[in-house]
Amino acid sequence: MQTIYNKILDETCFEATHDSGLTVRIVKKPSKTRKTAMLAANFGSIDCEFEYDGKKVKIPNGTAHFLEHKLFEGKNGNAFDYYAKTGAKANAYTSSDRTVYYFTCTDKFEKCLEILLSFVYNPYLTDENVEKEKGIIGQEIRMYEDDPEWQGYYGTICSLYSVHPVKNDIAGTVEDIAPITVDTLTSCYDTFYHPSNMVLTVVGDVDENKVMELCDKIVPKRPAPKIKRNVPDEPQGVVTEYFEKAMVVSRPIFNIGIKDNDVKLFGYELAKKEIEAEMLLEMLFGASTPFYKELYDSGVINAEFCSEYCASDTYAFCLLAGESDAPEKVKERAVSEIESFLKNGVDKERFVRIRNTMYGELVSSFDDVSRIGSALIKTHLFGCEPFVRAQILSEITEKDIENRARALFCPLNMTLSVIVNG
Repeated sequence: MQTIYNKILDETCFEATHDSGLTVRIVKKPSKTRKTAMLAANFGSIDCEFEYDGKKVKIPNGTAHFLEHKLFEGKNGNAFDYYAKTGAKANAYTSSDRTVYYFTCTDKFEKCLEILLSFVYNPYLTDENVEKEKGIIGQEIRMYEDDPEWQGYYGTICSLYSVHPVKNDIAGTVEDIAPITVDTLTSCYDTFYHPSNMVLTVVGDVDENKVMELCDKIVPKRPAPKIKRNVPDEPQGVVTEYFEKAMVVSRPIFNIGIKDNDVKLFGYELAKKEIEAEMLLEMLFGASTPFYKELYDSGVINAEFCSEYCASDTYAFCLLAGESDAPEKVKERAVSEIESFLKNGVDKERFVRIRNTMYGELVSSFDDVSRIGSALIKTHLFGCEPFVRAQILSEITEKDIENRARALFCPLNMTLSVIVNG
């Protein structure tokens, strides 16, 4: 087991590759009563076309999410029934590029981890329970169809992307999931749930030797498949510069999307790009900026306004989101702020202040076992060592931010999505 220590954070991560191929990352927190374990597969909604041992496979949209639902079900009950007896809280989620199963507890940690590994690594799939699940997921899909914020978000993604599968709803549609069968799910499980395509993160007052013993006991050892993901290259430009949908809302909900075509980065470079973009958004649109103060004081935006950057090695985009009766004005003001930044560059004093704030947020995040576990997953999927954010923040420069702004901001790659009342 490798020991990785970061002096800036004064934190240690124990990392090992289990005999099965599973990566295990453990951060011990003796002072914490809460413990967590997260098991993630590098498999998300964008993985709808791939090659498995040389065989081309195309699966329905929503398959990764469907499989997530089924892996918490067993022959003798579901995982939640077992967790209820331990007092632990458990859940799972699917995103564009990963599926994560997790629990948090204060005691009976080894038992909880045994439940997690046992269910994920022993799928129980039958024709009957797969058909039944279609009705359950169909209800979930319809619920999101009635959610204005979700519809605004996906309206934006569909306006940005023409061919990349990130534009597909994570759960798919009712029509998408109709053809899913046991064979579909088994094929995806055998491909993407091989331990070598997964990572287990554990945080809390735990015994790393017992963690590895449970992996020895439960995690299967089998030959690893050869996986080739077939994700199309996304062209410059957007599908549409404006998207509008009428739903029941008290005030229009807007999303300004900016597509980032600087992709195919991995490891340190991907993590560095993400931090640069986060700093850039804070410099331009954070709560202490003239942009925010002007629009907030005039009532154009409210406290719901936020910005975020989402990235992987095949897609990346920025979002500015909130509520406004004048979303076009918000976009116009955002474009003006970007143009001014590209002309004038970084304010050094503000750069230092934001970097120090991000340092503080990073340090404070290590008081939360769930945030640590999620960060360990993300850095692994990025291809980075566990504490890479601390390293990047110590090395980043104003020039890096200026270069990121020039690479990121292109008027052709911007769209406005609005959910109006109607």
